Amino acid sequence: MVTRHFFVFSMFLTGLFTLAGHSQTLEGCKAFIEGDTLILQNDQTTHYFKWNHGNLIPLKFVNRDGLGLFFPENSLPDFEISEDLSTASEGSLSTSTQRLSTNDDPYLEAVITFKQGKLDVRRVIRIHPGTRLISHHFYLRGEAGLHWGSSPDHGSREMVEKKIKTNSQKVRIGIIPFRRPHWKIKTRVFAEATDHNNTLVQGEEYVAYIRPLGFSGNVIFTSNPLEETSFVVIKEAPLGESQHGYEGADFTMTHKALQIHGLGILPEDVRPDQWTRGYGYAVGVTGKAEKDQLTAIRTYQKAARNLVASRDEMIVANTWGDRSRDSRMNEQFILEEIEAASKMGITHLQLDDGWQQGLSRNSASKAGKKWDSWSREDWQPHKERFPNGFETIVQEAKRKNIEICLWFNASKKDSYSLWERDAEILIDYYQKWGIRVFKMDGIDFSSKQAELNLRKLFDKVLTATRGQVVFNMDVTAGHRMGYHYFTEYGNVFLENRYTDWVNYYPHSTLRNLWMLSRYIPPERLQIEFLNNTRNMDRYQKEDILAPGNVPFAYQIATTLMAQPLAWMELSQLPDEAVQTAAGLFQSYKAVQHDIHKGIILPVGMEPNGFGWTGFQSITDEKEGFLLIFRERHPERRHTLDTWLKKGVKVKLTGLLGKATSFDVVTGSNGSIAFDLPEEFSFALYTYKVIP
Repeated sequence: MVTRHFFVFSMFLTGLFTLAGHSQTLEGCKAFIEGDTLILQNDQTTHYFKWNHGNLIPLKFVNRDGLGLFFPENSLPDFEISEDLSTASEGSLSTSTQRLSTNDDPYLEAVITFKQGKLDVRRVIRIHPGTRLISHHFYLRGEAGLHWGSSPDHGSREMVEKKIKTNSQKVRIGIIPFRRPHWKIKTRVFAEATDHNNTLVQGEEYVAYIRPLGFSGNVIFTSNPLEETSFVVIKEAPLGESQHGYEGADFTMTHKALQIHGLGILPEDVRPDQWTRGYGYAVGVTGKAEKDQLTAIRTYQKAARNLVASRDEMIVANTWGDRSRDSRMNEQFILEEIEAASKMGITHLQLDDGWQQGLSRNSASKAGKKWDSWSREDWQPHKERFPNGFETIVQEAKRKNIEICLWFNASKKDSYSLWERDAEILIDYYQKWGIRVFKMDGIDFSSKQAELNLRKLFDKVLTATRGQVVFNMDVTAGHRMGYHYFTEYGNVFLENRYTDWVNYYPHSTLRNLWMLSRYIPPERLQIEFLNNTRNMDRYQKEDILAPGNVPFAYQIATTLMAQPLAWMELSQLPDEAVQTAAGLFQSYKAVQHDIHKGIILPVGMEPNGFGWTGFQSITDEKEGFLLIFRERHPERRHTLDTWLKKGVKVKLTGLLGKATSFDVVTGSNGSIAFDLPEEFSFALYTYKVIP
């Protein structure tokens, strides 16, 4: 026993020496053992655990402002694969300073390892400065020796007098014990496969009871009338059925505890000679107000990956939205698109499927058959379409201050066994042409090995390019990474909508962004606008919400809180539309990064085409931006609640749209009355609270 504690302490000292050179930037981030207590700390919060030989038991979470959550004694360890394998031994702790890339801020990584039978468990804890949430992720190595991963448990219907044994084979990766009863949980369930789904966030509320209740979701919020604080949890995993070994629930709850489930590793995935990475979660204490909870989540999400203006800010154009597919893909057409992009103020031109020699099954050409398996030669520029390779288009794009971006579909053969070759292909494009934004399509999380190999691919590319590459993750179909997993690698291509199929409506796209923005940084989403002069005859004449009835500038404005995506052939736009976009983007670029640096949250009504809605970017307690939309609503003046405090004087300065400057004192719930004289009009303001 003495030897083991000495080993742990010496490892801790090693971690401290590693940390010492970064003490200013890491702002008090620490992980250490004091007696039999593990303490995780940054400048905002401190989490205490009973060491328990490395298999931690939560004791209390206390924030710097005094908010705290205290847990009952004799709680369960928060990691459990099986009741038959619950004793931990040989626990050790080490710490080091890490960065995702040279573009990202450092964080403290604390690594705990311990044994359970023939299994080695590795827990990786990330502590970022400035956040109230601390994350925990799990790895396994060794011999499984038993089965876990039960089928979904819909709950017993036995009489209440009968003692129910809970399903002990449901893997637990975290636990929040309850000191008092009466906890209520709000869960948020997300949907990807946006080719099939158009409501991307749904929620339920549950009250703790003596019987275990299972429910799904990636984000949960809590409340209790007997507690002064609440806590929030983000499960950092794919969504629901896309999780490996999904057991039908991400959480279970009784009146005694909330448990977090879903390790993302099955017994057959465990290897004796290497660590297999599973899922994890981030947890923290907040105030009970919704703004406190959302701010805590967003601050953590922003810390996990820096938003670097030169790397991450973009106004992208992609020609696929006009449904020509790759029928026009050639050097001359791309040169025309570059010219149009330059006139509009587009910063990135993305060549979608069809630039490559090996044509896919989505090609307009009958020769297209590729999808799951590709050769290295398939990923050369198409010889007939681009006889000069990319030399001509890249040089012309650089001359016009536009970046060329590429579509890519990694070979899925044997669970992405060719990941290293595919990574080298992308690295070559970066080194030869400076191409650094890749739209990743066809991603398939159908096996654990596929997920692990994809992570290796992304990591290799980021390492070789010093973090300059942005992966644009397509979540339009299949079982993919969702919105809370692989977030360190780039942004999200959210949806395919087409006027050709009458499934593009500006208010509907705005609704998806508005709903997601409460829980996901909108600056990490690519949101599209289309050429609304196309296919007007396909919409019903009486359809007053059809794109042709919505001003082009308004459609563009619906994307400004995200990364705007011109989902169209730019060279086919009318001159008036080009000029409209050029004027809007010129002003937008001056504030794009400032807007995105803030915590962006929705305000107003859920968009439905007939209301008042918008967003607020909170850059600090006194400053920020407001983007307000009047849909097809009869009133030109309307009052919206904001995230400002009641009774403060605010100066609003108009920047874009129909915005006129004015001063106002906020009403209850931070309400402000806005005036927009026309239906389908918008206004972007910067605001400042004045004494």
